[in-house]
Amino acid sequence: MNDIFEMLDSAIQEKSANQQPRMPKEEYAEMMNQRRQELYSKVTQQIDVIKDNPQQYIHYLYMQAKLDYTVSNTLLIMAQKPDATMLKDSNHWRENKQYIKKGEKGIQILEPAGEYQKEDGTMGTNYKIKYVFDVSQLGNKVNLDLSPKIPIRDLISGLIYASNVRIQKSDTMMSKEDVLYSPESSTIFYKNNIDGNSFLQGLVREICYVEFNKQYGNMDRERDGFIVESSAYMLCQKYNISADDKNFANQVSQYFYGMSEQDIKEELSNAKNLSDDVGKRIERGIYKTQQEKVNTQNHNIGR
Repeated sequence: MNDIFEMLDSAIQEKSANQQPRMPKEEYAEMMNQRRQELYSKVTQQIDVIKDNPQQYIHYLYMQAKLDYTVSNTLLIMAQKPDATMLKDSNHWRENKQYIKKGEKGIQILEPAGEYQKEDGTMGTNYKIKYVFDVSQLGNKVNLDLSPKIPIRDLISGLIYASNVRIQKSDTMMSKEDVLYSPESSTIFYKNNIDGNSFLQGLVREICYVEFNKQYGNMDRERDGFIVESSAYMLCQKYNISADDKNFANQVSQYFYGMSEQDIKEELSNAKNLSDDVGKRIERGIYKTQQEKVNTQNHNIGR
């Protein structure tokens, strides 16, 4: 029995000898702060990339729609892995019996880790670095369909759900737009003989104008169009609607001209929030429509 305890003591001593000495607390804190500062710098660099390049801005909106991270984290992901499609940390992948390929590097993002009081008395948020991995970094091939299969009728029902505007065909529209929201008449007009996808894309855009006007009032298409159409583009990507009209992105340099980094992030957050608000209503409308279908089917079966 004594031999067992001698072997245990020997194993513990060997483990202690092989372990690296623990880094002092202050040194570790400084190292982590430096890593966070590097990520903040990456966010700044990526803002410089998208604010002057329409194609890069469109790609940012695409990633924001597909990944649904914060503005800063989407920019970080875009800087490290611009082809990312689905991200989870290693623990969540393991829970799904998926494992990271050997040698793959994690994508660094920032995760809230409590609050602290600033010198001026206001509260700030602490962040820690978190590593996530894209589905393309897994060891085994995973077939994922990232595009929701939502029937067009259900999608339209979701778009107009709980909305106080009318949808009306017009044979006399003079606008260059095929679909157009009129705040004065609380009506979304659409041209005769418009094709289905153009109608859907236009309806998404105009519903975003409706929501913007509801939240802020005094909507001005020339002034507010860039943010509203950015939101609409994200929604089209989320619901797999072909968004052919990307002309709004050509205004990116002009729109962000002279803005600070913080101002640009705030504008990007406004676009995401508008998209999220409309998206939540769409989801409620789709759910309601689908539940009504189920109830009707159950009623018919029970007859």
